[in-house]
Amino acid sequence: MEEGKNEIMELRQMIEGCFERQNKLIARLEMELEALSNFNGKQMLDSRDMRLQLKVCDRTLIRWRMSGKLPSFKISGKVYFWAFDVYKFLREEYGTAALPEAFE
Repeated sequence: MEEGKNEIMELRQMIEGCFERQNKLIARLEMELEALSNFNGKQMLDSRDMRLQLKVCDRTLIRWRMSGKLPSFKISGKVYFWAFDVYKFLREEYGTAALPEAFE
């Protein structure tokens, strides 16, 4: 019976160690992702970020980009927007009351 308790304790320690390593890895990945979305202290947003935060579809983003209302740039074929350009666009088009919580 004592041997069974020891095995359970060892298994528990192994699982806790796995969780601890996993949490450290997640924290490191979050830091790397944050670094990828910033360049020289300026925040970059990709199309997915824009769709989720502004609650618009891809077609709307494309229309804003093509009309020149919302400046964008590409890196390796992926479209990005500078956060300050997005703020400026939203203020000019809709006023400050239209800013989503994520942009305030």
